[in-house]
Parts: sequence; C-alpha cells; structure tokens
Amino acid sequence: MLLNYYSIVAAAIVGTASGILSVKWLRARLRSGRIVARAVAVGFASTLILSGGALFITGLDGFTLVHVAYVVGTVGVPTAGGIVLLTARERPRAITVVCVVALLAIPVGVYATYVEPFWLRADATELGVDGVDGRIRIGVLSDLQTTAVGDYENDAVDRLLGFAPDIVVLPGDLYQFDGELFDQRAPQFTQLIQRIADDVPFVYVVSGNTDTVAGLRQITQGTGARVLDNEIDTFELDGTTLSIGGTTLFGDEAAARRMAERLSGDEHADVRLLLAHKPDAIELLQARPADLLIAGHTHGGQVSFPLLGPPLTLSRVPRHIAAGGLHELNETPIYVSTGVGRERGNAPQLRFGVRPSIGIIDLVGPEEPEGS
Repeated sequence: MLLNYYSIVAAAIVGTASGILSVKWLRARLRSGRIVARAVAVGFASTLILSGGALFITGLDGFTLVHVAYVVGTVGVPTAGGIVLLTARERPRAITVVCVVALLAIPVGVYATYVEPFWLRADATELGVDGVDGRIRIGVLSDLQTTAVGDYENDAVDRLLGFAPDIVVLPGDLYQFDGELFDQRAPQFTQLIQRIADDVPFVYVVSGNTDTVAGLRQITQGTGARVLDNEIDTFELDGTTLSIGGTTLFGDEAAARRMAERLSGDEHADVRLLLAHKPDAIELLQARPADLLIAGHTHGGQVSFPLLGPPLTLSRVPRHIAAGGLHELNETPIYVSTGVGRERGNAPQLRFGVRPSIGIIDLVGPEEPEGS
C-alpha cells in the first residue's frame, strides 16, 4: 500500500516537473522536437531518481521498478500533457498532438488496472489423442494468485464447472500472501477446492512460485483433490487409462526427472499428462514426449502488444508458446494458461492485451467427430 501511494506522488512530481519546464521552453520558443526530447529526458531522469526511494521501501525488486514506471506512464505523463494544454496557450500543433496523446494514457491505465484483469474468458481448444476412447474434458484453473477468495475467484470456478469437465488441474500459484496469514485465509481456499472436487472426480494440484506443497496439502486435505509432489497418479475414465504426473517447483529436480521418465515411458497408460507450474518443464520430456503438458506461470506475459507479443514471460520456452494457448514443442503438445489472477506483491496490478482465462481442453479420440 505504501508503494502505491509513493508511486502516485512520484508520478505527480515527475509529470508536474516535465509539464512546467515544457511550458517554460515553449515560452523561450524552442523547437518542438527539442522540447519533447527535453521533457522526456527530465521525466526519465526523475523517474530513475524517485525509483530509488521506492526500492528503499520494498528492497531490491525488479517488480518495484516496473510499478513506478507504470504509474509514471499513466499518471505522470498525462499530468505533464495537461499542464501544457492548460497553461501554454500559444503552442505549435505538434506539441498539442503530443499532449493529447499523453492524455490517452489515462483511459489506458483505467482499462489495464480496472477492466482487463477481471475480464475473464474461457479458452476452449481440442487436441486429438490416439489413446482416448471418445472425449475427455480437462478444466484448467491456473494462477489464481490471490490474497483472498472473493466474487471474482468464485465466478471463475462457477464458469469452469459450467463446462462439466471430467478432470480439473490447478498448475500452481493458488494463493499469494504472507505466511503469517496462512492459517487465517487457508479455509477460504479449502472451500474453493471443495466446490470443485464435489463436482469433478479427478482434481490435481501442483505448487508454483507463490504457494508451497505443504500449504497446498493443508488446503486440499479431506477435499478429494490431490497434490502431486513429483508423483504420478493413474486412473481409468470412461474406458481410457490416464497417467498424470505433477512436478514440484523448487523441489527435488532429480526426482522430477525420474517422475517424467516414468510417465513418458508408461506403456500401460493410454494417455500421459504432465502437470507443471512453469512451461519450462517441457525440458523434462526431451528423451520421450508425453501426450500433453499443461502449465501456467507466464500469465501470457500479462502485458502483450499487437504484432509484438509479450515483452516479458519469465520462461525459457519461445515467447509465442509462453503467450498462452495450445502449441507443440519437442514433439509434445503444450498448453499454457494465461491464468485467472495477476502478479501481486510489488508488481503493478494490471493486465493489458492478455485477458485472464480458464482453460477447457477436450482430448478427442480418433473415432470422435471433431467439434461434437
């Protein structure tokens, strides 16, 4: 909370300084290009200086720098443009255009902060798998990454259950809050998992960056959901034998590799699924592919631009794969969820160009009509 207030004040200072100096340079009749260049330089230098204060509050954290830059962009930049438009009555047309464009940062910021993060969509896709007898529907509920369960999270579960999945997987980052709050807030998440397990016979969870195996085990205890800690579960569903293995993030890497080898080499299973938080788990399947890897973690980049895609995914897989959806890598189909929630902590609370989603994956056998 303190970081939010500091960032807003810092952005206002940056914008005011750039705006007042731009008016001064206009009155001195400097060229438009020079004015814009100087204003940008002042804004950039001021942002760097004030970012030091933000790091003093939070400690060294790259997300803090992103947070300050985002608030400067959506508050400071339009502040500077507004000052010039209101106080510099004689200005070149080019400066007016730049200022109007700067004001557009306001609706962009409102949309990215208050609209898109809650504009949940259902991402439905089909995958042909020879071993499937008929059709098997997998629901993916990834990266809720929330501090508490509220209407938004419950609505995500309602929408997921509305698709009547046969299996539901949660690829990590179920919660994100300080450890001392766990005992107080865990029951909310237990209730959420119980709602899923009451409707779906097979529910699997793996750990991510913000949750732990121990915490997930406590949350899922008695619900019927299973936490896979570098483990494999094999079961039969409508005549199809499935083996699903789950990797533990920050766990025993050797154990994860052994689990993946057993999974990919399981000749008794008709379908072999690997569940992981990070799509980088595809590296565990280099020796032999599986039928499907399901992951989350990237949030689709959380910010993505038309034609360019996400500038940052925090994953080693190719960006177009980390951006979300169903792809193929190393001869294994890989589905990456854009997630339900968003990065918490010191990161700015936004999404832009990457709507949150629940995933619906239909595994379709060779005899099942496509799209039926």
